Amino acid sequence: PYLLYGTAWKKSNTSRLVYEAIRAGFRFVDTACQPRHYFEPGVGEGWVRAAQELGLTRRDIFLQTKFTSVDGQDPDNTPYDKYAPLEEQVRQSLEVSLSNLHTTYLDSLVMHGPMSTHEDTMKVWSVFESFVDDGKVRNLGISNCYDLGEFKRIFEEARIKPAVLQNRFYDQSSFDVELRQFCAEHGVKYQSFWTLTANRNALATPEVRDMSISKGLSPQTLMYAFMMRLGHTPLDGTTDLGHMEEDVAVMGRVQQGDQIFSDDDEVRRMAEILGLPELDKLPNLGSSPDL
Repeated sequence: PYLLYGTAWKKSNTSRLVYEAIRAGFRFVDTACQPRHYFEPGVGEGWVRAAQELGLTRRDIFLQTKFTSVDGQDPDNTPYDKYAPLEEQVRQSLEVSLSNLHTTYLDSLVMHGPMSTHEDTMKVWSVFESFVDDGKVRNLGISNCYDLGEFKRIFEEARIKPAVLQNRFYDQSSFDVELRQFCAEHGVKYQSFWTLTANRNALATPEVRDMSISKGLSPQTLMYAFMMRLGHTPLDGTTDLGHMEEDVAVMGRVQQGDQIFSDDDEVRRMAEILGLPELDKLPNLGSSPDL
C-alpha cells in the first residue's frame, strides 16, 4: 500500500513541491504530458534534485505519466505534432516525457482517457504495448474510464493488460464499485484521485473526526488509510509540507502492518459514512505489488 504524489495544477511550483514530497518520503509520482494542467519538466527537476541530495537512484523512484489526446491539450501548447497520425502523436509524447523526466524508461504510462472511438483507443494501446516491448515502459494503464463494459473490452483485447485504472473516487460514479471489483479480480491497481475533495462532507462529520482522533490521525489521513485498507492507491496532491509529512507517516504505518481499522466492522462503518455501497468482502492487507 502506498500514496502516489499527484502533480496537477502546480505550475511553476512543481519542481519545488516534488522535491519536498520526495524529501518527505514519497517515492511514487504521477504526472502527465499535458502542459495545460501539468508542468512535467518540473517533475523531472524535482525528483532529480531530491534524489541527488538523498542518495537515491532512479530505481528508488516510481514515475508515472500520461498520454493526453489532442482534445485534452491546450491548442497553443500541445507537446507533440497535433497534425501527425495518432500513433506518431503517442510516440512523440513518450519521447517528450522521457526527456522532461530525465529518465530512459517509465514505470507506468497511462492513457489520460479513452479516445473518442474504441478503434482509436486500441490504436493508442498498441503503441503503448510497443513501448513495453522496447523496454521504455514497464506498466500500462488508463484513466477517466468509468464504463465497465469499455474497460473490460480494452482488457480483453489488449495483448499487454492494463495494470492501472486511475479514476475520480466519488458518488456520481457510485465509487466505481463494479470497476474496482473487476480490478481486484484481475490484478489491476485502482488509483483514486479527488479522494479528499469529493468526500469532504463525509470527512467533516463528527463521527469521522472522533474516529480519526482515536487513531492519532486527521480525517484526511484516515481517508487515505481507508483507501489503502481496501487495496487502492490514492493520489495525494498536497502542497503543504506538514501534510506531506503526516501523509507519509500514515503510509508508513500501513506498510508496517499497523491495523489502523481495528476490524472489518469499522471499515464498513467508514464506507457507510462515505456513502459507498455495502462491502460484501474486504481485501486482506498484504505486500504491495510492483506497482
